[in-house]
Amino acid sequence: MTHTRLFILLICLVVLPATPSLGAVPMPTEGNISINSDSMSQDTANEVFTATGHVTIRWQGMTLTADKATYDRKTRVLNATDNVLVVKGDETLRGNSIKLDMDTGRGELEKGTLNSTTSNVTFVGEKITRINDNEVELTTTELTTCDLPDPSWKFGADHLKVNLLGYAIGRGVTFYIKDVPVLYLPWMAFPVVRERKTGLLFPRMGYSSNRGAQLDIPLYLVISPSQDLVLDLDFETKRGVGTGVDYRYIWNRGSEGRFGGYLIYDLLKDRWRGQMNLNHKEIFSPTMNVRADINLDSDRSFQGDFGEKSGDYNRQSNDTVVNALKTWQNYALSGYLRFAEDLYAADNSHTLQTLPEVSLAGVRQQIPSIPVYFDLDSSVANLYREVDPTGQRLTAFPRLTYVTGLPGYLNASAYAGLHVRGYTTQDSPGGTTKENDGDLLPELGARAATSVSRVYDIGGTSLKKLRHEITPEISYTYAPNHDQSRLPFYDYNDRLVGQNIISASVTSFLGGKFQTGDTTTYRDISLIRLTQGYSAGGTRRDLLTMVDANRPWTDLTLQSETWLHPQAKFTIDARYNLYDKRFSSTAPGVELDDKQGNSAALSYRMARNQVEYLEGKLATKFFTPWTLGYTTRYSFDRPGFLESVYSVEYRQKCWSVNVSIGDRPGSHFSFHFGFNLEGLMASK
Repeated sequence: MTHTRLFILLICLVVLPATPSLGAVPMPTEGNISINSDSMSQDTANEVFTATGHVTIRWQGMTLTADKATYDRKTRVLNATDNVLVVKGDETLRGNSIKLDMDTGRGELEKGTLNSTTSNVTFVGEKITRINDNEVELTTTELTTCDLPDPSWKFGADHLKVNLLGYAIGRGVTFYIKDVPVLYLPWMAFPVVRERKTGLLFPRMGYSSNRGAQLDIPLYLVISPSQDLVLDLDFETKRGVGTGVDYRYIWNRGSEGRFGGYLIYDLLKDRWRGQMNLNHKEIFSPTMNVRADINLDSDRSFQGDFGEKSGDYNRQSNDTVVNALKTWQNYALSGYLRFAEDLYAADNSHTLQTLPEVSLAGVRQQIPSIPVYFDLDSSVANLYREVDPTGQRLTAFPRLTYVTGLPGYLNASAYAGLHVRGYTTQDSPGGTTKENDGDLLPELGARAATSVSRVYDIGGTSLKKLRHEITPEISYTYAPNHDQSRLPFYDYNDRLVGQNIISASVTSFLGGKFQTGDTTTYRDISLIRLTQGYSAGGTRRDLLTMVDANRPWTDLTLQSETWLHPQAKFTIDARYNLYDKRFSSTAPGVELDDKQGNSAALSYRMARNQVEYLEGKLATKFFTPWTLGYTTRYSFDRPGFLESVYSVEYRQKCWSVNVSIGDRPGSHFSFHFGFNLEGLMASK
């Protein structure tokens, strides 16, 4: 009976060209192609399978769903219609119908869209042809990073060839805002991945009273995974056309650097002007490296004229510094070269150059079997300037430190050292400075400190415990006072001030344990340090006063950082002169930041008879999608605003516009405008 039924079934399969099958019946897997649907029929003569209702097809990592599909086993061609969705890796295709060659992977989608998770770009085309896993061609197409069906902007193209790992290259390209065409380009390439890709960055536009109307067109080039380059053309109606370069690189062993340059034929000055800068770090080993920071300008007024772009228009000096460092377990050898250009001086002839300086430092190390430690600071420098005496200077300060105390109660130490200086001087005709001279100056000191702390149970809603620690400290420094006028003067290190000074300080620290739900955090609340000194010899060196004679009490110094709230911090650094009964300097400030784009800061800076100004910063996203910013500095010593900068950014999901306006004394007004198509322009 069983054989009879099997024979009848085989006859039916041969005679009937198509036999429907209901109930989510899968087609037997052929190779790596499988088809599942609500119903399936087979034309055995032509070897064609027809699937209808919730069709799901899987092939080589691709999943296709549709309402209906046919598969020709002879030609290995699949046709799917109605609500077609194709997903493979990062790529998603949607459309009315698709024809897919299973041998070549080529597919043709009618009236479809293409998305890729490696890009924010959506492509819409009358016909989308999938060449292979990475290449797609579209005709009568549009692309955008905005949400469909009504994008804020889009590019339309007659033909578009897309490499999903690189670029979309279009012919007959039109840029639309909404549905209004605003720009036509015969050819254009778009990067379509989020990784760094070569391409044009969006132009920057603006106006400056110093440079006129400006248009900056940057081109971003990816040279390799560890190198990139930005080239830009800078059109300025008052100054001319400038060219800029910004090259970044990372080499072996973590060595890295950045090279930049700018060159312009200045129409106002009728000559070439420019700058070059290089910042490089070369790591030879964990214990040896070389760092270079080279900054060169064509002339001393270049930063004032062209520094708006980099924010260096008020730079006081232009320095080139090269430093080499080699370390051992207890010693460090460094070489230091510095060429400085004082941009505020009438000329650079009196500016001191260090060409070069070699230093040897010995880290504190214990002398065996006794609680005495040795350390050393030493250097030899070649000091040069165009005028005034030049020469070489040797300095050394070896010290012995005795460490003692009561563990857990008192930390104490005392040291003795000797300042050694030697000079060789040239170009000092008729002066009192000897060609070869030197000086010895001993220095003694001691320090003692302790700390007491206590933890308080607060039991508040958020603050559970409070830890308060007080650290008093007293120190003493002695160095004899003697005449050093015979020595050459290069900087204040050549005039060591005699000291017989005792200093006392007390530091108060508050920290808290906070708990919100099951989350526990420990946070600093307040740090306050108060310092006062008394000079028995009547001379001392302060930060703002080189030598203050016959006034033994130093300024009373207060330094504090207080976190009024996790998003609010108050700081102050103040010095009060007990004799003049007024502040020598003060710098209070408050900072607010909710970590969500809203911040404010206000600070006051005053140094007696030197500078006094107020600085404020404000940024807010309260008016989303608007971001507003304001920065200003107001001077009290020469009344008026030093600089004010207003900025506005309007951001949507797929585009943003930013505008900034700057105003500073001397009629330096500037206006800059930027427009960004999110996820489309070349990424840097």
